[in-house]
Amino acid sequence: MKEILVIAPFDLTDAQIVKMENSLKELPYQFRFMETLLPYEKNLDAISPSTSAIVSRGGLGEFLRSHTSIPFIKIPVTPYDLLRSITSVYNKGYQRIQVMFFAGIFNDMDFIECDFGALQIKIESYRDQAYAKEHIKQLTKRKTVDAIIGDRFATDAGNEATIPSFLVKSGEEALVFAVEQAIETLNIQLEEEAKTKELDSILQVVPQAVINVDANDDIKMFNEQAKHIFPELKEALPEFNYTDIFKSKELQDQLKARTIQRNILTPINNQQMLVTTTPIFSNDMYVGAIQVFERLADFQKLEMKIRKEVYKKGLTAKHTFADIVCENKEMKRLVSEAAAFSRSEGSVLIYGETGTGKELFAQSIHNASDRHAQPFVSLNCGALNENLLESELFGYEDGAFTGALKGGRAGLFEMAHEGTLFLDEINEMPRSFQIKLLRVLQEKEVRRVGGTKNIPVNVRIICATNQPMDELIRRGKFKEDLYYRISTLTLDLLPLRDRKEDIIPLATVFLTKEMERENRFLKIKDAKSALRPLLSMRWDGNARELQNFMKRLVITYQGSVITADGVHLLLNKAKKKSGEVTIPISTSFKEMESHLWAQLYSQFNGTKEEFCNHYKISQTTLWRKLSVQK
Repeated sequence: MKEILVIAPFDLTDAQIVKMENSLKELPYQFRFMETLLPYEKNLDAISPSTSAIVSRGGLGEFLRSHTSIPFIKIPVTPYDLLRSITSVYNKGYQRIQVMFFAGIFNDMDFIECDFGALQIKIESYRDQAYAKEHIKQLTKRKTVDAIIGDRFATDAGNEATIPSFLVKSGEEALVFAVEQAIETLNIQLEEEAKTKELDSILQVVPQAVINVDANDDIKMFNEQAKHIFPELKEALPEFNYTDIFKSKELQDQLKARTIQRNILTPINNQQMLVTTTPIFSNDMYVGAIQVFERLADFQKLEMKIRKEVYKKGLTAKHTFADIVCENKEMKRLVSEAAAFSRSEGSVLIYGETGTGKELFAQSIHNASDRHAQPFVSLNCGALNENLLESELFGYEDGAFTGALKGGRAGLFEMAHEGTLFLDEINEMPRSFQIKLLRVLQEKEVRRVGGTKNIPVNVRIICATNQPMDELIRRGKFKEDLYYRISTLTLDLLPLRDRKEDIIPLATVFLTKEMERENRFLKIKDAKSALRPLLSMRWDGNARELQNFMKRLVITYQGSVITADGVHLLLNKAKKKSGEVTIPISTSFKEMESHLWAQLYSQFNGTKEEFCNHYKISQTTLWRKLSVQK
């Protein structure tokens, strides 16, 4: 836990300590209090690894500021604090008062001399302790003062010189103010640490090599991928400059340009790299840059992989509304609404959790529309980075980049001309690319990468998201104007847990399909009864999870006739890792209870004594509970 170290030159009262601790509320900080030690060097020993801020004042404060990098917050001494001390000392009978304090405690009060008749006050500041000590000795010899008021060092020196000396104490308001400043400092630290960790986490999951430099081109951060490509970085420390590691003049020039440069083909260490340099500005001042390196060979491999994934589905929609299995009233209403959308040319945005059938609805809308004879092209936006998104959606011309197909290639917008383009996981699309997509949707024309001509396209857009878009817009992750462009019509699909009446009909359809695929045919006398245990599952993966379970059932089921007990057994195997159990719905409560006891008992591997001790029952009671099933 982060610690605020409070070093005061005077004893803090219990009330002051309580008030300061109350200011923490529920923040993850704690206080540690101590009195100033002399000489100042002794105070350094009090600093621990958890000390994140120091609250102190006077000469000690300046000493700590120069001897540690830990944030220092000064306890102010107000004129009121000084006046209160002078009044107290004067009331004790001292008339000639010397005020000595470290320079800077009081602003613009390095030397002041006041004569109020009976009361004479001289205020002096010091920076050198030896001078202050000698000065106080001289005052003693000359007998020109009756008392000294000041900070810890001055009063200790005064006492040593046998002059009555009184410490100026900071008021409660000053202490609370300093503590609040310390808390604010730590809050800023926490925010910065969180941002740094977040950035580092992002860097580590990015498949490309990423390097971050500051305004002086000193290397601040880099990810593991960068160390694989550039072994020199393994030994690099934060103080290493970019030019210490990257000797290539071409790379150095890209960094010095202070402009965004995308996918510059650059030879580095005998390999071709695509380098993107993005300068970072704050208030029009250059504060650093990020460079992203990607092996050209990796880029080409990924492009080929994505292209195969895109084309293996073909350009046709296989499903219609007749393929949507539903008994749920709300789902039936959604199907009717989607069918109405088919008669429109408006863009459609479908929201639903993973596995709820977003593409099923998209294909059904296409096949029921006037565009049904034209291509249906789908793309998962979450599987592509910005470079691939641009080349896949817009296409590219011959020679647009190294490795491009000869003659160029049409993008998915061109392929979907007169038909429908389905963009799944649109919420994962990089914000920088959203601007380009918006322009295409507005202008209804695309320009291939490396091309100079705009190509008109007539495409209906259907998009899908598994995240609430209003939240993404609020967080600045998705452009609001693009959202309005793609959401003329909207569908919010239900998760399977909210349409339980559809679980058994869906499972029956999946069972039939999987038996045909696996060439294994099982009998089921009463599907509603045999598959009833499925109703006990949440099915967070929705229809996709249910289909996977039915496939597993077909492959692993013991026996030739599907029963509720058999389904129930497979469900429990699936749930065992999470500690859940499933019991079949029976006409007898005792049988249901017995099933529950049997499953709990099975988790103890048949160790009766351990089981009975855990649940605090006798072995006779256990035997009676289990015997109901038999």
